[in-house]
Amino acid sequence: MLLQEQDGAVLILTLNRPEVHNAISVDVAEAIATAVEAAGDDESVNVVVIRGSGKSFSAGYDMGTGSYGTRSLDDNVEHLQGLSNRWARVLLSPLPVIAQVHGYCLAGGTDLAGHCDLVLVADDAKIGFPAVRSMGVALTQMWIYHVGPQWAKRLLLTGDSMTGRMAAEIGFALQSVPAAELEAETMRLAHHMALVARDMLIANKRVINHGLDLMGREELQAFAARADAIAHGSPAAQAFAEHARTDGLRAALRHRDEPFGSDLLDVGP
Repeated sequence: MLLQEQDGAVLILTLNRPEVHNAISVDVAEAIATAVEAAGDDESVNVVVIRGSGKSFSAGYDMGTGSYGTRSLDDNVEHLQGLSNRWARVLLSPLPVIAQVHGYCLAGGTDLAGHCDLVLVADDAKIGFPAVRSMGVALTQMWIYHVGPQWAKRLLLTGDSMTGRMAAEIGFALQSVPAAELEAETMRLAHHMALVARDMLIANKRVINHGLDLMGREELQAFAARADAIAHGSPAAQAFAEHARTDGLRAALRHRDEPFGSDLLDVGP
């Protein structure tokens, strides 16, 4: 589910569910948050890298292990707030966390990446939150802090996805590189950052995170979790859930997404 290895002062966490493009269940989210928190207490670690095995970073939340569309409103709010709080534990870790993103990074995958301190992506990665077309609200709403309100609206009011190149262009990612170079570039940055004294990394990250909190991060995420739970009860979301139960998730996704076409937002020539 989650592999761990250490390379010098860099801890590498690898999502290891390649058969489902590293779909994120509650257990996976908890394992990630726990491992990142534990690294904060480990004096031998200065930097954490999170990546995915197989073809993708993460294609989103695991719809096969939950009860989408069947929880009460209060239960759903509690469930979604719990997910949001797990990602906040990654952001609030004292150590810098770098996401190494390739392949699909959709929905829950963007929630995880968005809570990492730095995001490096493959040029051809596919990044977005298509679930907003039929299933609810983007849960953690870190988009506005990375890309600003206009690009957040452009992406979250259409559900369109973008390439890694575009993600770097608009600020969701720090840098985009060819897929073959992604691991080497991520580790180069991680080891470069790990040269800084641990207490200095901790102090500087704490100040920057405080800036995010002054911009309302915690309040916005609590608001988004409740809005998402309410949206799950909407006619569109209920129709999608019924379609998925009747014909399978793949068929429901295809019916939802085909009208939007398959073009990815990308940078100009």
